[in-house]
Amino acid sequence: MLDATAVRQLVFSDLYLGHPTLEDRFCDVPGASANPLRASSALRGDLDLLIGVCKEALAGKSAPERCKVAHDGVDYHMTTMLTAGGQVFVLRRIAGAIRSLAELGIPNAFIPTLLARGLSGLFLVAGAAKSGKTSSACAMVKERLAAHGGVAVTGESLIELPLEGAYGDGVCYQTGTGADASFAEALRRVLGTGAHIILLDEIRDQEAAVAALRASIDGYLLISTMRADSATQAFGKLESLAAERLGAVHARALMADGLAGVLHQQLAAGARVTLKTDLLLLKDAPCARSHVRNGQYELLAPIARQQMAALIGSGAAQRLAQR
Repeated sequence: MLDATAVRQLVFSDLYLGHPTLEDRFCDVPGASANPLRASSALRGDLDLLIGVCKEALAGKSAPERCKVAHDGVDYHMTTMLTAGGQVFVLRRIAGAIRSLAELGIPNAFIPTLLARGLSGLFLVAGAAKSGKTSSACAMVKERLAAHGGVAVTGESLIELPLEGAYGDGVCYQTGTGADASFAEALRRVLGTGAHIILLDEIRDQEAAVAALRASIDGYLLISTMRADSATQAFGKLESLAAERLGAVHARALMADGLAGVLHQQLAAGARVTLKTDLLLLKDAPCARSHVRNGQYELLAPIARQQMAALIGSGAAQRLAQR
């Protein structure tokens, strides 16, 4: 950090940039003595250039915007904040390529299940903010297309990762819906494309939960993300959102019939950051579906442990057989 003269040389989650009186700060810098970490004076020239890029991106726009900006060969998501002291730009680096599930840290034992040909319904990637949910969802789309072909279409308020392209016999088209489009509106647009796989923004509100659950029983594989501290919490949160409009009984029925599974992930700090994952599948799991239908989400945890143990054991047996 002390030697860096360009922002692109740094690893961080978010950069808070441009406040009139407060120093620029980087969040979650590996090995840093403080969090957030104040920008060093050596970065001043590059930070000023980046501020100029952000201001240019907002030129002519009457309200704060969320958009993509590029500087020094790196793409960033930019969100603006109008604080008491003035405007602040919040920047998050966008990955330049889609990494594989294995490269992201998804256990090898889980990957064949995530790529199973017959998977359909709503599949959620859950976790805290900045836990890599979108990266895992995109990797799943990419590898399923490479394995089975087909067409995937995304509906994203802001396109995050470079997923559009051909993968084996499959192809993905990314569509930007704009910040003003709702989840339900984005889903309606994508459903009309004939796609086999649909990737949508995070499920955050009642409308999104209801739209996703209704589409989950129509034969598509719908992949989305959700903020939750565990796989079982994701079920409770999804019901809570959908029940406001559908009622609890109807919401749980749609979940039991339409949910394919939940992959929960958590970034664990240490000497190096690692990914911890839990997987819960509802396909071919009548007991799990029954618990969901009855709202007994606390009973799902032991089923998830049994499923994961079976997957890990099966993977180990296959490796032994190949020796």
